[in-house]
Amino acid sequence: MIELMMLPIVAGILGDSFGRLFTTIWDGISWLGSTIADFFQWLGGLIWDAIVWLGELLGDLFNVLLDLLLSFFELIYALIDGLLYFLYMIGVLAVKLFMIFFELAKIIFSFFVGLGNTLTSLSYTPQSSGGHGYSQMIGQIFNAMEPLQLNVVAYILLFIIWLFTAFQVIKLLSNIRVGGD
Repeated sequence: MIELMMLPIVAGILGDSFGRLFTTIWDGISWLGSTIADFFQWLGGLIWDAIVWLGELLGDLFNVLLDLLLSFFELIYALIDGLLYFLYMIGVLAVKLFMIFFELAKIIFSFFVGLGNTLTSLSYTPQSSGGHGYSQMIGQIFNAMEPLQLNVVAYILLFIIWLFTAFQVIKLLSNIRVGGD
């Protein structure tokens, strides 16, 4: 009977001893497992940090290269834009000069046409009626005014008007320069 009574005590002592032993072994295995897990976690973090650093480095290098290429092409674009604008302004200048010379030619042409009309009107002789009463009436007026001899006064006034017009045209043409007067 003593043996039976001793059995629970021995079982308790052995259970406690083996419990502590297995707890110690389990603590050692847990510590070793957590140490190995911490090592692999640290190694994974190190590898991930290296990959992130390499990715940022490649991204920064790519951004610098892209900025350099964009700056180069922006410069080329600006040069082409400036050249085309320069050519456009040369075209605008050519058109403006052509318009100025065209208007100047029109003024000179109209001046000479007017001078020619004036010179041809100096020898005006009324003609027969053209189907209306105006030419016949003008002819009668000229016939009625011949005794007054106003033809000379009319010719002198026409000459003064054309001389004044010629001086004004010369003055106008001499004022055409950059900016005008």
